[in-house]
Amino acid sequence: MKNIWHYFIGLGFVLFIFGIHMLPVSDSMLNENNTKLSHSFMVSQIRYHQEFAPFARRPLTSALIEASSSVFGITLTESFVWVNHLLLLISGLLVYRISLKLKGTRNQALFNMSAYFLTFSIVFAFFPPVFSYDEPLQYCFLFLSILAVIDGKWLYFCMFFFLSMIARESSVFLFPGFILIGLGLKTLPSFRVSSSVIRKWLLLFLPIPLYILYLIIFFWKTGLWAESSTLEGNRLECLDDNFGTLAKTIETLFSFLLVLGPGLYLLFVIQGSKAYITVMQKRFIQAFFIGLVINTPIIMTATLARESRLFALPLIFLWPLAGQLFWKEFTLLTRADVYLDVFRNWTNRFYLLALCGLNYLISFKVYVPSFPAKDNFFNEYLFLTLLFISVHFLFWRFPQNDPHRKDSRP
Repeated sequence: MKNIWHYFIGLGFVLFIFGIHMLPVSDSMLNENNTKLSHSFMVSQIRYHQEFAPFARRPLTSALIEASSSVFGITLTESFVWVNHLLLLISGLLVYRISLKLKGTRNQALFNMSAYFLTFSIVFAFFPPVFSYDEPLQYCFLFLSILAVIDGKWLYFCMFFFLSMIARESSVFLFPGFILIGLGLKTLPSFRVSSSVIRKWLLLFLPIPLYILYLIIFFWKTGLWAESSTLEGNRLECLDDNFGTLAKTIETLFSFLLVLGPGLYLLFVIQGSKAYITVMQKRFIQAFFIGLVINTPIIMTATLARESRLFALPLIFLWPLAGQLFWKEFTLLTRADVYLDVFRNWTNRFYLLALCGLNYLISFKVYVPSFPAKDNFFNEYLFLTLLFISVHFLFWRFPQNDPHRKDSRP
């Protein structure tokens, strides 16, 4: 029974995410301030993704929605809900599977899956301005690509990574990270030439020319090249949307921090614990930072940065390792004796009170989403995130108050 708990926990998270989107106080893509599905809005979004040139070249999600609607005799809106929530569940289960492949325990794998589902861009996936559409399918293919690389199944990697780029072309930003992981467990890559090595590297690089060929065929068949090239040429106009005013700049920065802030903070905290990081874990962390360096400037200059899901892409490499890397930091927050030790000191109590006050000001006064706060829970999520970081920072900053810290790692 214990070997199937992850299915129930994953399903519970997906139902929780759907429930948040359908609350009467929520204004999501699914309900528009209602307790019923908003059919007219969702159908318009599906058609928009099928006809607007930059989205039309990502046909897989729309095709699944159309096919499910036709096969099961349900509306396009119902099909959108079933397809994307099922893909969210599958992607979460793939995080669990990869975690075990990376030598995590079952508890750590469950932790990683939970961290995935509780990431800002996942738990609020279908709220404006997050506006997820192709991401659940893209994540499934990317996680399958990781499994293929870990298992050394290069043909499967070629296929899954190619499909991930068709699902959403931004997958290419992670390609250098996959190449790094593809080097294997050795500290330095082997340059011995053999038929298997040649085949491996050919299959690793093959998805890129395959995707270029796909785009050539797509534009030739659809005649959308002129429209696409015009729109791509205007990408830098997004700079004004992201940084044109102080309010836009603040929202852009918080869009980044809401998704990536917790992971970057915890990586900073554990940077001195290199003894616990294996070669493969180090490769995944390096792949995360490579993806971050490539993805973030592009998002901030050439897309609408308030769509925070766009910043989450490099987390593909971090989600399956969260428990292995950060378990010690989270178990620290579950020990009642540590709280008593730290907050026995009045100075620490004052610091926590001051940080909570500062968190409140930042979360509810400084951060103002472009879509009304009364229609979502973005501010509350930010407050809880900053509260977690604040409490952990106190424990980490004052290790002399934590005599158990050294043996809290499983």
